[in-house]
Amino acid sequence: MALTQLNIDHFRNLIAVKLEPIPTGFNFIYGHNGSGKTSLLEAIYYLSLGRSFRSPVLSRVIHTAADKFCIFAKVLATSDQLVSVGIERYLVGDNKIRIAGKHINSTAELADLTPVQLINSYCYNLLDAGPAYRRKYLDWGSFYHNNTFFAAWRDFTQALKQRNANLRQGQRSKQELESWTQALASKALKLDQLRKEYVNQLLPFLRETLLELISLPDLKIHYYPGWDDAQAYLDILTQMYDKDVQIGHTQAGPHRADLKITINKIAAKDILSRGQQKLFVCAMILAQGALLQGCANKKPIYLIDDLPAELDVMSRSKLIALLSKQETQIFVTAVEREALGSTFSMLPRKMFHVEHGNLTDVT
Repeated sequence: MALTQLNIDHFRNLIAVKLEPIPTGFNFIYGHNGSGKTSLLEAIYYLSLGRSFRSPVLSRVIHTAADKFCIFAKVLATSDQLVSVGIERYLVGDNKIRIAGKHINSTAELADLTPVQLINSYCYNLLDAGPAYRRKYLDWGSFYHNNTFFAAWRDFTQALKQRNANLRQGQRSKQELESWTQALASKALKLDQLRKEYVNQLLPFLRETLLELISLPDLKIHYYPGWDDAQAYLDILTQMYDKDVQIGHTQAGPHRADLKITINKIAAKDILSRGQQKLFVCAMILAQGALLQGCANKKPIYLIDDLPAELDVMSRSKLIALLSKQETQIFVTAVEREALGSTFSMLPRKMFHVEHGNLTDVT
């Protein structure tokens, strides 16, 4: 998957931007801070997932002089198939998403067509923030790894919501609660199995990617399903019934799943330096991309905001080389054109300069 054309109108400070990126290789976007580099990556991300990675507030994404934004792209879905994709978001009124001229209601279809991976200053959350970030990481990969995952995740989420609503009613709806407990257990096990299958597929790719970027001989990665799986999940729900009623929500289950990442039995985040953490997180993300190509025959689009940050020259060179091996589309931002040095100049690339929301092809 790759973008061959991208038009952005009234998205943050990008009033009318058009570019034709190369589908395989590096699209390097440089310019001063506040010029619109990150906004361009954000627009691509929005086109893929129907949301921003910077703010959930729509009014902050739409240009102050407009009442909507529009993003349009032509996506190279296969080697010889171009698909048009467009999204419009209004301050007031309907939102529109179209694929190949057809109106769609689910952003899942967008995500399926344009798998996007983001590396930015918040990617450290994969290591040093709570389990929710690592669940999102697992679910991103599981979504592409198995076409039944989205339905399984949706069904579990609905059952969890219903059980929690019944828990807040306590004894008044005990019979209905027991019914939702049974349903939750069944849907939880299906979701958990899909996540386990994905982790088992991912770990060999992650180990191989780590070998290219950083040496961590005592690293351990363990998938935790969200409960003690030495016991049946339904038994645990039964045992925790009184506590669940008391606090008004389900304490154990896939909504508590995590990837436990340790070095010598100590959390990796407490041992690795900031630069090592960034390399490790990059390895996690690139391993997902390699698995996506190897098992689902889909190429991700990488969005890398300020690549030079917190990485020395050697680390950047390793990362660039690894990205180049995947032969996919990459968008990279930096303040200076020369930020990536001679290594970048030898690779397939296009250069764009952003200034005050205006984009110029300077290749």
